[in-house]
Amino acid sequence: MSSTDWRRQKVEDHKFDFIDVEDYIDNSFWRKFKYSLVFAIVIKGILIYCADLWTAVNLLVSGKWSSNLGVQNGQISFRDIKISFEIYKWIFAACIILSFILLAWDMKKAVAIIQSRDISYAFTSMIAYRYYAVKSYAHFCLFQKIHNSKKTIDEIAFFCFFTFRGWKRLLFADGPRQVINGIILITVINKNRDPQGNLNLAVWSYENFSQLTLVTMGLMTFTLTLWVISVLLMLVAVFLYIPLVIHIQGNLKEFCCHKIDKR
Repeated sequence: MSSTDWRRQKVEDHKFDFIDVEDYIDNSFWRKFKYSLVFAIVIKGILIYCADLWTAVNLLVSGKWSSNLGVQNGQISFRDIKISFEIYKWIFAACIILSFILLAWDMKKAVAIIQSRDISYAFTSMIAYRYYAVKSYAHFCLFQKIHNSKKTIDEIAFFCFFTFRGWKRLLFADGPRQVINGIILITVINKNRDPQGNLNLAVWSYENFSQLTLVTMGLMTFTLTLWVISVLLMLVAVFLYIPLVIHIQGNLKEFCCHKIDKR
């Protein structure tokens, strides 16, 4: 079959109203374990937004950070680069505010998708997907049935689709502040080496850093690590996207929705 045949196939849109999701329940241990991971992912997402909110409030309300975080004389210094803390503060806060705006926009679209009860749109919306999954184990089993019935080319298409969906958040809401986070963490590490210039875990104690500073650095490291992983996944998706589009010869979202409805 030609790679473009999917565009000529007529597949009806499927809605939750027309199926009984209870028919797809799988009580295997592995399926239930994967279901528990959904809650872990949701909790992780909530914690990330709580960390962002805490950081934004800490910046805007206190208006200052400890000198242990690389702030001296109202500036953040890294090699020959000097950034005014006021500029840094507002860049960081603006990125966090933008992330909440993007979240609100995604939630608005997810509400419309949930109200439509369209299965393919719910599967391709992470918020709608998690809403249905948390709401009902049967819905999660249905989504897993759809996921497990995909071919290799479908797996690549869905990977690229879901990875690209977060590009605005990755580049504009997370990018600037995570770059600055990286600069601050490198500066802190370089400032707190032992006399021989090596990393010494004894330096990283409550005697040298306040509890607030350690919590802040922990949150920085956590969010920076997640961002680096996301960037790497985005680069992989970009590398796969061109041969994928050449193969399917069509719109990526239409291809994904078509495959879901077909399954």
